[in-house]
Amino acid sequence: MNQWVEIDDRSAVAVVRRLARRHGAEIGLPETRLDELAIVATEATTNILRYAERGRALIELVRAPGAELIAMIFTDRGPGIPDIDRMFQDGESSTESAGLGLGAIVRLSDTFDIFSSPENGTTIVCTFGGRGDGSDIGVEAFGLRVCHPHEDSCGDDFQIRQTPRATDVLLCDGLGHGPAAAEAAAEVTDAAFAAGGLSSEPGKLMRQITEQLVGRRGAVAALVHVAQPQMELRYTGLGNISTLLIGAQGVRRMAVRDGRIGGAATRGYEEMVQLEAGDMVILHSDGLKTLREAHFPPGLLKKSLLLIAGFFLDRAFRGRDDASIVVIRINREREQ
Repeated sequence: MNQWVEIDDRSAVAVVRRLARRHGAEIGLPETRLDELAIVATEATTNILRYAERGRALIELVRAPGAELIAMIFTDRGPGIPDIDRMFQDGESSTESAGLGLGAIVRLSDTFDIFSSPENGTTIVCTFGGRGDGSDIGVEAFGLRVCHPHEDSCGDDFQIRQTPRATDVLLCDGLGHGPAAAEAAAEVTDAAFAAGGLSSEPGKLMRQITEQLVGRRGAVAALVHVAQPQMELRYTGLGNISTLLIGAQGVRRMAVRDGRIGGAATRGYEEMVQLEAGDMVILHSDGLKTLREAHFPPGLLKKSLLLIAGFFLDRAFRGRDDASIVVIRINREREQ
């Protein structure tokens, strides 16, 4: 279950803490780390209640080849934190929490990031467990998804595959929401696997997926292939998955072909773009409001991919469908 937990009264503290411990136990964290995970969940949730009165938390178990982690997102639309450095000191916390403050959250988490301002409230993200970030190949990629508020299964899904020479992403949205949509999304990922997995030819792969699933419930999808050292992005999109390329020249929205997987077989709309170090790519389903350049507050895109994904998953969440987002950052050009 990938659901936002609404934080609007003290009962949310126990809910978030219990969810965090459950996910931590699923990946085999030792008891000491489960206790520390609970402390972080308690501190972050209680601070939202004290300083912003309400907000949201998402505790997600992220699985990748050879590694697992717990990703924790805490976000509110309060007044922001005017003196973050002071709040990092132990003892600066809400009076009803463990009294450890942001300093303990930073120290106990494996990774931590924060974005806060009077205009944008505060978003905190942290992880427990380990996972490669792709920095050794010059590319980072991270994704999150969340269910419709009244569902337990998510009809959005994504796959990320990274090798020393390429990063491949598939993001799909099964039609509707709930179990039937989740089954439709699983059919897309299964069809991609049956076709040989994510590849350097997204248009060809899209054709193979649509051929396999003619007459099925259906989905929309986008495929991205980032090749290094060529610094090329190959892309195909079918249906209303939004894909944005963010670079020195601003924000460019990639075109898509109308239609859906489950209808006629097609390659989708295909395009190839040259990349530069510092470029970013954001893919998201229509469970989020369409992202535009005006939605990017100053400084946000310099933050970690988990924070960027978590910020938009909250701020742009429509609340009436499943939602998903994948963020890719080109850190540097890979040497030949």
